[in-house]
Formats: sequence, structure tokens, C-alpha cells
Amino acid sequence: MKAFTIIVTLLLGSFMGKAQDTVSYIKYAPCMFYIDLPAGMEMSKMNESSPDYCDYEVKLKDGYVIMELHSLLNTRYDLITLQEFYDAGLKSDELDITYKMLASNYFVISGIDKKNGNIVYWKRVVGKFFISDMDIEYDKSRKADIEPYIGHISKSFTGD
Repeated sequence: MKAFTIIVTLLLGSFMGKAQDTVSYIKYAPCMFYIDLPAGMEMSKMNESSPDYCDYEVKLKDGYVIMELHSLLNTRYDLITLQEFYDAGLKSDELDITYKMLASNYFVISGIDKKNGNIVYWKRVVGKFFISDMDIEYDKSRKADIEPYIGHISKSFTGD
């Protein structure tokens, strides 16, 4: 029985390790934010960056734009505190909010876009000098393309 338990443990451990290792992530730090993206996703500039801002989009292998990343100097905003940004985000009438959370230097708001039915995941990070946004939006038919990775991507998305 002891030998059987050891064999099962080794097989399960091997399987679990492989399942977790099947996706490799690439670390990016293009401007005032940091993010890990699965190797199959491609990040590119949306327009010319400046010392005040930068804008990037992330595409899946088939060219579908799944995410936008923005970073802007915090003095360019009218609102000042993280709480003010969070409260303003919650007041949006364009989103049926299904998830929300506020942390010490970021918040997440997620839900369903009322106009097109897309799933929306928004993380805003308030740094010392820049405010950075990760905006993920996708059709429900694309859930399998992004949802297995959202946890890792979101956790890795940090600002200055």
C-alpha cells in the first residue's frame, strides 16, 4: 500500500507540475508599468509615447485585441486619491458590475458591458508619479482565450 501511495503521489505531482508549467510568461516594462503576459500574446504601441504617457495594446495570436495598457502622469488627472478614482469607476452606468475590490494602491472593477455584452476587467494602479490602467475586454466566446491567465496577468500588473 505504501508503494502504491508513493507512485500515485509521484504521478499526481508530476502531472500537477506540468499543468502549471505549460504556460510561459514574458515580463514587460515598457514605460511606467510592469506586466507579465503569456508568450502567445503580443504587445505593441498604440501611438507614440511621451514623457507624460504611454499606450499599448495586447493581441492574441489571431490578432484579436484583448487588452489595452495605459500609463499617464498623475498630474494630468482631476481626481487625486485612489478612493476618488474607485468611486468614479463604480458610478459607471455602462457596466453591470460583478466584481470590485479596493487595495492600498490599486482597484479592480469587472463586469458585463451593457451595450455589447462583453466581459470587462479593469485594474487601475496609482503610483507615485503615474496612474496605470489595464483594460481587458472580450466577447464571451473568448473566455477560454484569456480567463485562465487573468489572475497571473492582473497580479503582475504594477505601476511606478
